Amino acid sequence: MLGPIECVKRVVECDNGRDAEGYREVLHEDYLSYVHGKPQNSGRDVEVAALAAWWDATSDVHLEILEIGETDGLVTLRYTLTGTNDGDFFGRPASGKKFHVENCTLLRVENGRVKETYRYSDTLGLMTQLGLMPGGD
Repeated sequence: MLGPIECVKRVVECDNGRDAEGYREVLHEDYLSYVHGKPQNSGRDVEVAALAAWWDATSDVHLEILEIGETDGLVTLRYTLTGTNDGDFFGRPASGKKFHVENCTLLRVENGRVKETYRYSDTLGLMTQLGLMPGGD
């Protein structure tokens, strides 16, 4: 069984490697994610599908760990996300623009699998860099 930090490092490895099956394996059956405090995805299949859509929208996306720490099974992950919007971006055509944002995610790990995630993302920065907000050109 993976420890909390090893589990989260495996999540990052699967994300960077576009490994949907590996990603599914490190999620709890009753996985739940929150984005900016609001429930987002319930269940590991829904989460994996959402991640696959992200990979389709940004085929070269890469997550780089800046800091990682753990307290009582809650892992704090601060990271950069870089890539190019070269595919459909949730209903919008590809912009071809590159992005670089810094985000923070908290991941609750139980029994070697991620049970919950709490994502706090620079959504405004991402949307601006992709030209979907004023000031992005």
